[in-house]
Amino acid sequence: MALRTLVVGGTSGIGLALAHHVAATPNAVVTVCGRTKPANLPPNIEFSPIEATSMRGIKQWADNFKVRLAGHRIVLLILSQGTSNFAGRDETNEGIDRKMVLHYYGRQLIVRELTPVLEQDAKILFILNGREGSPAHINWDDLELRTSYSMSTASQQCATMLDIMAQHYATIQKGDDKRHYAHMYPGGVLTDLTRAWPWYMRAAVKVVGPLIAVKPETCAQLLLGNLDKVVSEREREGYFWSNIDSDGSVIKNKAVWSQSQRDCLAKHTWRTIDSALSNSW
Repeated sequence: MALRTLVVGGTSGIGLALAHHVAATPNAVVTVCGRTKPANLPPNIEFSPIEATSMRGIKQWADNFKVRLAGHRIVLLILSQGTSNFAGRDETNEGIDRKMVLHYYGRQLIVRELTPVLEQDAKILFILNGREGSPAHINWDDLELRTSYSMSTASQQCATMLDIMAQHYATIQKGDDKRHYAHMYPGGVLTDLTRAWPWYMRAAVKVVGPLIAVKPETCAQLLLGNLDKVVSEREREGYFWSNIDSDGSVIKNKAVWSQSQRDCLAKHTWRTIDSALSNSW
């Protein structure tokens, strides 16, 4: 039986390396999603174009993708889309900041739309910063950061909201569903995301980067090589969510969010997403 994996943001950098790592396993069928098809894909990696900064684009893509699955189910969903530009708040025509769409809101819409086609024991991996989220890094009064936006607050807010939603999904499962939701920290990785940086920062990265960062292929091995064991240990402890460090180990002492906090964020998330969808049709 084919083991189907979907990697959103899988057309370059960490996402593409994760896709290649999975594709090397027996019976793997991998779909990578992004704007541009990568060159020289192996036969068991397919490409599916997506406009990941548009809620409408994501919804249309998800509807089409579910048809293409033709009854098959996904065992591994990896969400790695992102950007590292230094621009300030940059709203899409749907009214949400572009960076927050990539790092948070778009990922939640994908999870919601694809949950019906996930295996009951599927793994869902959010690739962003599983270290940074904490109660000190969320502004409950301005979740979209409409009045308090900065690069650092956007990074911290998205990381924290991913932590909360991973716990939310894990705790609302019913029946035989035993999916595992993990927020992963890839660490320093040598990717093309720096192309949007100022020239002097790109120059510095070329010099210092190889000393403090790893290649995408190494990152993929570290994150996925021990994943099944780590997840199994967490689930034996009763947890169907994890924060995973750049070496593949569980990040200890992460905040456990209350039901009221999880429900509050989920309500905000779906209200924001559904408003964007209704305004864009």
